[in-house]
Amino acid sequence: MPQKPGKHSLQLHEFLQDEQEAILREWETIDRKEFAITQDMSEKDLRNNLPNLLNDIAEQAHKQSPGKGPIREISSESPVEHAEHRWHSGFTLKEVTREYSILRAVILQQLAPRIAELGSQELVFLNQTLDLAIIEAVETYVESSNKSLQEERERLQVTLKCIGDGVVTTDIDGRVVYLNPVAEKASGWSQEEAVGRPVNDVLVPIDEETGKPTRNLIEIVTETEEISRHSVDILLRKRNGDFLPVENVAAPLRDSQGHFMGVVTTFRDVSRIRALTEKLGYLAGHDPLTHLPNRMLLHERLSLELAHAARHDSRVALLYLDLDLFKDVNDSFGHSTGDLLLQQVAQRLSKCVRRADTVSRLGGDEFAIVLTEFGNLDHLCELCEKIAEQIRAPYTIKSETIEISTSVGISIYPEDGNEPETLIQHADMAMYQAKERGRNHIQFFAPEMHKRATERRKLAGDLRKSIALKQLFLNFQPQVELCTGHLIGVETLLRWRHPRHGLIPPDRFIPVAEDNRQTMLAIGNWVLENSCQQARAWLDSGHLPLRISVNVSVIQLRGREFLEHVATVLRRFELPASCLQLEITESILMSDTHGAMERIRELRKLGVRVSIDDFGTGYSSLSHLKDLPVDELKIDQSFVRNIESDRDKSSIVQAIIRMGQSMELRVLAEGVENLEAAEFLSARGCEGAQGYYYSQPIRAAAFEQKYLAHKGARGG
Repeated sequence: MPQKPGKHSLQLHEFLQDEQEAILREWETIDRKEFAITQDMSEKDLRNNLPNLLNDIAEQAHKQSPGKGPIREISSESPVEHAEHRWHSGFTLKEVTREYSILRAVILQQLAPRIAELGSQELVFLNQTLDLAIIEAVETYVESSNKSLQEERERLQVTLKCIGDGVVTTDIDGRVVYLNPVAEKASGWSQEEAVGRPVNDVLVPIDEETGKPTRNLIEIVTETEEISRHSVDILLRKRNGDFLPVENVAAPLRDSQGHFMGVVTTFRDVSRIRALTEKLGYLAGHDPLTHLPNRMLLHERLSLELAHAARHDSRVALLYLDLDLFKDVNDSFGHSTGDLLLQQVAQRLSKCVRRADTVSRLGGDEFAIVLTEFGNLDHLCELCEKIAEQIRAPYTIKSETIEISTSVGISIYPEDGNEPETLIQHADMAMYQAKERGRNHIQFFAPEMHKRATERRKLAGDLRKSIALKQLFLNFQPQVELCTGHLIGVETLLRWRHPRHGLIPPDRFIPVAEDNRQTMLAIGNWVLENSCQQARAWLDSGHLPLRISVNVSVIQLRGREFLEHVATVLRRFELPASCLQLEITESILMSDTHGAMERIRELRKLGVRVSIDDFGTGYSSLSHLKDLPVDELKIDQSFVRNIESDRDKSSIVQAIIRMGQSMELRVLAEGVENLEAAEFLSARGCEGAQGYYYSQPIRAAAFEQKYLAHKGARGG
């Protein structure tokens, strides 16, 4: 039989150490059953600091002298740490204290079979230490809660001070309890002055449309106890009488039991938003570069003017303007200079019309003007001439003098259309007709332009495909020395054989090509390459070097890649640069003297010769010409025709010849059609001639057979 234990043979510290795992295991089982929050916790997290607590109680029990008196404090941080862990894990205070109660019950349950062996003092000690542990846990939990609450209050204060919205709270009687700094600044009331006042003294909402006070949201929420917003635009009348546009919302405040205890209202200063909205609205209707109305706003204003004209039986004119050769300005001087030019054009246009009229930039270099009360058509024409004159006046930009012109198309309500888009389209068609007449023209819309515009669009589409379809070809016209009749050069002339329309003259398709930069570049490059290839072929056939003249468009000359392209073509066909002469028109020099001179100098460095084509039509000044590093002046055929009988033309041509001689330039006359003209020119010192008197333009094979076979050619 087992021996009966002696009296007080069980020591508390030994029991707690020996039975600790059994105690904790039973406690854990009960804890998990009782508290749902513990279900997903690991054993380590669930026990947390309780093992340390039991160890500390055991150690203190071992040191404690029997009968020393009640325990004042527990020498362990375990209750504190355990309580902090439980608070952060989301336990309620009731759950924390309940855990200690379960721990006491488990320990006593484990002691029950041997309770008689434990001294009464140690049993008292156990209960005291557990009571102190509970007290410390409760104190810690409450402190953590209070600290969190204080931190939350501080965060709320910081948030309310830093938030960009105004915040005002009131009690159930509608008196102010709190204003944050934004609300203080917006209302003009300080916190100290506002607290306790009726909210209608501090926040005075004004209906922006009527200018009269409207009902305060706080009053509405106090009655309904529901969130409320203003349905109209609101101005907040500040203490000093100023007004502030705001967005406002109010909501009820409730206590933990759900009882109504006041209202919180927030409002936001929307003055910046409104300013931004107005700016965006302005930008939506205006061109950002010139600040003129854009196409959308033009459409709106034109609609209004047409409606007004319909009511009053009046007329409206729409002018469609396109700046001639504006792309060349961008190519020569850069887009920043082009932008400055557009701004100056916009200013000049605005000064030409009444403030009631609309000047609009449609995009690129296109503008439109809506005119009302313009009187009769004669007055309208005078105004258009005034506008064109203003556009032609020289511009000084970045120390550069730039001259441009404009082509103007006009449509009139009601004759040319009743709808804005119809009038715009018809004015656009008229503008293109003005360009076809040679630019710098004014053109009224005519019904037959519909057909011509459609044909032009089709022609442009066909032209873009003409190279790939091999519809383009070159003809060649000889250039001869007047005094000997010897061949000194040849000019290549572009031709287009259309599959349906047959042979289309250059004066019809070149203006169409010039409307599209890529098309013009492609055609110009094709002409240059095929001309040089033909010159190389003649050299390979054993003929003497022949100077071949190629017309260059303004789009080519001002392209950044042009010089490199010329050099590349010469290298590809191994053609001496002296065999190539490029012809540029006098008008190019007039529109961009500085840029053209720079390009010509670069071409001369390559060894390429340069001729000024159609000389006499561009009104070049002598000061410009004497600085140009060119080789030749070509007298325009309009001065050569009937020269032997027209005294005015004769005087002009003789002046050009003398000018060329004084500048040591070769002078060649175009359009020589008879012997009399050739003899007249030769007698006055003109060196070269070209025209039907010598030969019409012919294909390469015919030219070779007629002028090169068994003959020499003198390089110019």
